[in-house]
Amino acid sequence: MINKLILKNFKCFEELEVNFSTVNVLTGLNGMGKSTVIQSILLLGQSQKNIISNEPLFLKGKYADLGVGQDILYEKAEEDEIGIDIWVDDNEEKFKFEYRPEEDILPLKNAELHGDRESFEQWIDRIFYLSAYRIEPQFLYRIENEKELSERYFGKDGEFAIQYLQFHGSEDIGNKAVMIGDAGKITIADQVKAWLDMISPGVAPVISVNMSSRTAELKYEYIEGREKTNSYKSVNVGFGITYVLPVVVALVSAQKGDMILLENPEAHIHPRGQRMLGELIAAAGAGGVQVILETHSDHVLNGIRVAVKKGKLDPKETGLFFFYKDKEESYKHKVLCPVLDRNGRLDEWPEGFFDEWDNALLELL
Repeated sequence: MINKLILKNFKCFEELEVNFSTVNVLTGLNGMGKSTVIQSILLLGQSQKNIISNEPLFLKGKYADLGVGQDILYEKAEEDEIGIDIWVDDNEEKFKFEYRPEEDILPLKNAELHGDRESFEQWIDRIFYLSAYRIEPQFLYRIENEKELSERYFGKDGEFAIQYLQFHGSEDIGNKAVMIGDAGKITIADQVKAWLDMISPGVAPVISVNMSSRTAELKYEYIEGREKTNSYKSVNVGFGITYVLPVVVALVSAQKGDMILLENPEAHIHPRGQRMLGELIAAAGAGGVQVILETHSDHVLNGIRVAVKKGKLDPKETGLFFFYKDKEESYKHKVLCPVLDRNGRLDEWPEGFFDEWDNALLELL
């Protein structure tokens, strides 16, 4: 698990320190630096073999493409050096990278390890990332080679979540904290279906595979009591159901010690579904999965708050981060950290932190 992250001269931050918990919610207006935090972690993830061997940081790779050096150096940097310090299971790794304005690799200038390197290597191998640009409903989905079939890999856009659900759905879930519904239904497929039903009542995925053409077809049926509807192609069912499916698959199949990075998991989902998604995120965290999510949804936040009040997640296992520009310090990018108590209440509610409902209500009254 990541305990702490320090960025120096990285994109919009001159210096930023973030102390992570288990379930971490990154919020704030657009362009405040939420994605920058996630991107810094992804850069380490996609460059793992390089930086461990004292080689460069890749700005373009498996998880992210940030352009070239001049795209990520803080514009008011006083020195041509970018720093990323990270604490994993209380083991500190400090990296300093040379600035190459026109290149998409940054040579490693200096690396310091204080603790167990093996923890760092193992953590990187357990990163799962789903971008905001997840795969949309399609008539057919491609099936990858045997390596992807055997591994727990969803693709950064969720493009392999359907094949994972088809070929691994019969396996028992590893994190019992996410279990809901019938106690006898403990497989990944059962629990994905149960959580989808909470997010969009009655819906159930139906997957068929043609290995000769290496394609999969995704359909949905609706269950009402003991009755089932016909199966409908994903392109003819609500867009948001397919868009959220990889998020549900990733959270349900996650195991203790995994880290899941999510961008806007609430996209195209109605408010009830967003809240239930928050409860699923909290459940995954309660089972030892570290989740770092960027969101603009007060409903997702409220789902996490409700889970805390119900005693399903310790408030100490939550971290809230509100990114903003400080007008009193030349509009530097900073972060505030409201604290959640056992009743799901916050110790402070900064201006701009999910307050638009109240602002609109004041104008309506």
